[in-house]
Amino acid sequence: MASTATLPASVPASLQPTIAEGIEEHNHKAKALLEAGDFAGAAAEGSRALDVLPDLADISIVRGKALLAPLLDCLMTADEGTKSHICRQDFKGAYDAFRLALIMDPNNTMAAMELERLSELLKRMPDFTPQQNVEVEDVDVSGPDISHGHGHQHGPGSQHEHGADCEHGADWKHGHGHGHESDAYEMLDVIIIGAGAAGIGSGFMLTNVFGLDPSRVMLLERGEAVGTSFRKWPEEMRFISPSFNQQGWTNSFDLNSVVYGTSPAFTLHAQHPSGEQYADYLSELAEAAKLNVKTRTEVLGVKPDGNVFDVHVRTASADGAQKEETLHARYVVWAAGEFQYPREKPDGMAGAELCVHNSRVRSWAQHPGDNFVVIGGYESGADAAVNLAKAGKQCTVLASTAAWNVQTADPSTELAPYTGQRLRDVTAAGFSPRPKLLAPLRVLRVEAAAEGGFNVVAAWKATEDLQLHQLRKPIVGGEDCLGAEARLPGEGKEVLVHTPHPPVLATGFEGSVASAARHLFNLADDSDDKAKGCLAGAPMLTAEDESTKAPGVFLVGPSVRHGKLSFCFVYKFRQRFAIVANAICRGLGRDTTSAVEACRKMNMYLDDFTCCKSSCGEAADVDGQANACASAVFDIVRGSPEGM
Repeated sequence: MASTATLPASVPASLQPTIAEGIEEHNHKAKALLEAGDFAGAAAEGSRALDVLPDLADISIVRGKALLAPLLDCLMTADEGTKSHICRQDFKGAYDAFRLALIMDPNNTMAAMELERLSELLKRMPDFTPQQNVEVEDVDVSGPDISHGHGHQHGPGSQHEHGADCEHGADWKHGHGHGHESDAYEMLDVIIIGAGAAGIGSGFMLTNVFGLDPSRVMLLERGEAVGTSFRKWPEEMRFISPSFNQQGWTNSFDLNSVVYGTSPAFTLHAQHPSGEQYADYLSELAEAAKLNVKTRTEVLGVKPDGNVFDVHVRTASADGAQKEETLHARYVVWAAGEFQYPREKPDGMAGAELCVHNSRVRSWAQHPGDNFVVIGGYESGADAAVNLAKAGKQCTVLASTAAWNVQTADPSTELAPYTGQRLRDVTAAGFSPRPKLLAPLRVLRVEAAAEGGFNVVAAWKATEDLQLHQLRKPIVGGEDCLGAEARLPGEGKEVLVHTPHPPVLATGFEGSVASAARHLFNLADDSDDKAKGCLAGAPMLTAEDESTKAPGVFLVGPSVRHGKLSFCFVYKFRQRFAIVANAICRGLGRDTTSAVEACRKMNMYLDDFTCCKSSCGEAADVDGQANACASAVFDIVRGSPEGM
């Protein structure tokens, strides 16, 4: 068979050597040079001989397609009786042809695609008797220098790094490889854990912008529907960042949108959506984008297995029946958020079990009782105080710092204007009952009172020197419940506040990474010189938001940190969806150039942090280390639910 693809068109066909003749000539020269001791010349001649391999790979693909086409036609058009005689070994010729092509040219994406498609088909094909089956060895054709099997850093053409060893179809007896026992083995490109704002946003980015097949990107949601975390917000809770449909007039778009071209303000006609409203917005997106969401599915474990991940899940049906299974994917995106993982045992505070976390409250107006102590004064605590006051209930807030009078350049570390204004409204003269705001106090313990109810014991911290600039006025709480002597702060001096009802913990959220994914992420701690103080506890990520502990696992959502930067708001963390999608799709061998350019134009590709304000300082630390290790934001910031 002749090949003229690499020769000028002006060369007559009669003078063009065949591939076999060319290889024979290079082989003869290489052997002669080797015998003469010219090793460099022999190696160079051998390399020239191997230049034909991509052409041979193309020929092998043509052969595979020719062998496969009649079988596919038969499956599509034949009657059931004829189809029943077709089994896996009938496809061995086509399989071997595609496999050989990938060995000869590891960068041949067509060979990888055909092999993968055929492997998917083989899973569903019946066998004849065992002695008729043909066992095909796994062949490793991975490229060099693949440090962890997830080769997204190698750019386009690296799809074989995940699948070219035929792990999805190499075992013809079982229709799968890689040592898995399930006959229902299915390889997904990506599993996204969580179908909230981060999960839906990154799922849309992977499929509708970067072009992955939605059926091969599965979102796992343990709740009944998309956005379950938002549906569990207290009825009165609202987004603190405002929604406004300014698209078409500015270079930006709705702060609470997770998809460019959409606006919760437009969809919901709400400036500060409730949790239920925002969940409806996410559900609408998922349905319109045809995202593959598997609800009522709890992730029990994620385990790396070679170049893929085994994700063990438990799924509950509508009637309550449960089923456990293992799913398989090349990449995992952790998008489980924070709200369902509350910090219910604050460090150094005894008696937390006597309290109720604010995330457990369904409605402040309906919450039983009329006089409460709220422990924590950032967004969650302020929101509780506002809504209790509006419901006509007494409230005393004990906070480690007077967050209501903190002013910083980073909106992550000061009360949102929306929260501040509402707090001013309920602490204004003439409003009743006015919440009592006490700070700086460190709560030591909560005790059951002998006379009934609960005693909250706290100690004064050092006096704060909070400076408000420009036109800001301090917020002052209502008359407190302490005696005159107790109102005179002295560091270490204890105070006691009584409440007839369980105190409310507004102590923030531990988050899903710390609670459920420590085996997948390294967390920075105080032993790391770059993670002192407010930087401690952060998941450590690469520049592409990939875990430094489990390569192939990515993080999206409010837990993402880089250097001293916190991505805890929707308008922040949505700008990293495309970073993750780009890394994954390059690892799957896709050309992402146009998708990345489109995302840049949409302000959805943030890879330059020099424009960002820091949560732990005046400016972002982008000295190169910022991208190697994510930081933690102040503990108090975690008082905001995901997306707030």
